[in-house]
Amino acid sequence: MSVLDKNKIDGIGKSESENKLALMIADHLDWENELEHLTLLQDKINAYVSFIESGQVYNFYPDAKSVDGFIFDLMFRYEPTENCNKLLEFFSKSTQDLKIEFEINVF
Repeated sequence: MSVLDKNKIDGIGKSESENKLALMIADHLDWENELEHLTLLQDKINAYVSFIESGQVYNFYPDAKSVDGFIFDLMFRYEPTENCNKLLEFFSKSTQDLKIEFEINVF
């Protein structure tokens, strides 16, 4: 699974260091077509937000009922662009009420 599979959770588990549920997004795409890539990433993040807002997360992962928040763990193969960082900043601000934070890793 990857950023291309917008309706699938790439990875899910309890954070080892915090009482939060981590949801991974695996992004292996380069930035050659930045607009398409940003659209795919936005769709994936929106699907994850809907997964939480709808309560599906609690059906899928019952232990999530006791967590203090959520982490969207973005695993990029290529360094995010400036526009990607702006998109993630927007999402970070707009999902604060859901207690979602974003972690970015580049491999």
